[in-house]
Amino acid sequence: MSYLTQQNRADIRAALEAQRGKLIKAMQAALEESGQTQFSEVLGRASGDSADEALAVTLGDLSAARLDHEVRALQALENARLRLDDEEFGLCVDCEAEIPVARLIANPVSTRCIACQSHFEHTHAGQQHGSI
Repeated sequence: MSYLTQQNRADIRAALEAQRGKLIKAMQAALEESGQTQFSEVLGRASGDSADEALAVTLGDLSAARLDHEVRALQALENARLRLDDEEFGLCVDCEAEIPVARLIANPVSTRCIACQSHFEHTHAGQQHGSI
């Protein structure tokens, strides 16, 4: 039997949906921004030099990396939403300890207790495959 009550799950679901909504709005803003108007203006200037062009390309790369990060975060939230009703939701994937409800509300995608997450970050530092 799960240690999470129905109220805990409702609170986690509400937090998850709030984070999802904020992330979707941020992604929409990033997509509108990625019309590349600010970057294309720099690239389209006849008097622009190679430094302007390099800046525009770099800004475009950063925008793409930000969007990639947000897509991954949205996928993690969706995975958490799908697992929320599973009996194992809220149990640490490493030690099977109960993840505190407050942690799950703050970060619904948490799959590790604080101790195991700290250990994971310490032992796997630099091994994540980021975009930048």
